[in-house]
Amino acid sequence: MQRHTSKDACTTTVTSMEAKNSTLAGSTSGYAFLEHTADVGVTAWGPDPSAAFAAAARGMFAIMLGGEPSDRTGPATEYTVEVTGDSWPDLLVNWLAELLFLMSVEDVVAQAYEFAACAPPSCSAKVTGILLENSDVSGIGEIKAVTYHQLMVEIKPSHTHVQVIFDI
Repeated sequence: MQRHTSKDACTTTVTSMEAKNSTLAGSTSGYAFLEHTADVGVTAWGPDPSAAFAAAARGMFAIMLGGEPSDRTGPATEYTVEVTGDSWPDLLVNWLAELLFLMSVEDVVAQAYEFAACAPPSCSAKVTGILLENSDVSGIGEIKAVTYHQLMVEIKPSHTHVQVIFDI
């Protein structure tokens, strides 16, 4: 199994094509890919919901790009992303769907997230990143949708774990 680990000032991210409990315990915030019969998924974790939501977003972009979103270069951009949802699962799906929309329509690759709020009924963050200059990406493929299939959001006092499957 091929693994990639990267560190920045805030997180350690471990990616692999399989999620393992030992991987989840190995860092405070990150993601791992989940293999699925016809689709692909991400399991992500962090010390709080906003960190787990950011990690899930990084995983989604890594699927589309074939590597870490922070490794991409291009003209800098900044957006405020605001979504609503009646529950944690709704909020996660809407958060990722909005970021997917920005990538699909505006060619925005989100690289950093500064959350103002992340709890039902709303999630709001300043998203900084780049405009993708070359639309030829080498990832697994285009993500068509964020699904509710096997969706999971588990929030504990000092740890949040999420799982989401993407339709490709």
